[in-house]
Amino acid sequence: MTMNEAKRTSTQTWLIVATCLATAWIVFLLLFGPRSGNGGDLPVPELKAPIPPGVAEYGWGLRDLAGAPVPLRQYQGKTIFLNLWATWCAPCVAELPAIANLASNPRLKDVAFLCVSTDESPEAVRSFLKGKNWPLTILMASDAPPIFTTAGIPATFVIAPDGQVVVSEIGSAQWDDPSVVDFLERLSQKGAGSVEASKNQADEIRPAQSATSSSPE
Repeated sequence: MTMNEAKRTSTQTWLIVATCLATAWIVFLLLFGPRSGNGGDLPVPELKAPIPPGVAEYGWGLRDLAGAPVPLRQYQGKTIFLNLWATWCAPCVAELPAIANLASNPRLKDVAFLCVSTDESPEAVRSFLKGKNWPLTILMASDAPPIFTTAGIPATFVIAPDGQVVVSEIGSAQWDDPSVVDFLERLSQKGAGSVEASKNQADEIRPAQSATSSSPE
């Protein structure tokens, strides 16, 4: 190898190292950097209604991290905040602290917060959760029924007490925004009624800018 070739190789190596370091720093800032605006860099949820409307399939068989079955039916009759996520999904990880903060709000004590991991095994999930005392029910997913099947994650659904899926959103968001707290609190206070009544009630309390939203992009 000539001296010029050695210099070129050295320069290329340093460029690769510098690029990797810069990328790592950008990822770090995105996940853990300073927050602003509404308390975070994530967008405020639009609380989009699913199109077409749908009803939760309470027969969906989930499992806890020990492998014990936890049917969704166990939470029937409650307002459910259901989030699909994975440990390898950076947008999922970015929004989890906001979801945990939302779940810790005393105004939402009657809401069930279920974070359903799509990881292949619970070991990665257990490792990820070490040191995180989040007030969330962490479950493992089986094949999702059509109403909860999405083009990507994170995906979040809100289920009214009578099973109507009143929110369906794909993408990370600042879920502890006051608009979400108000929406969930008022939805849970509406209590049980017909499925159509639950849909109408959700439309009544949905933030004005989201009442006529389109299907998730």
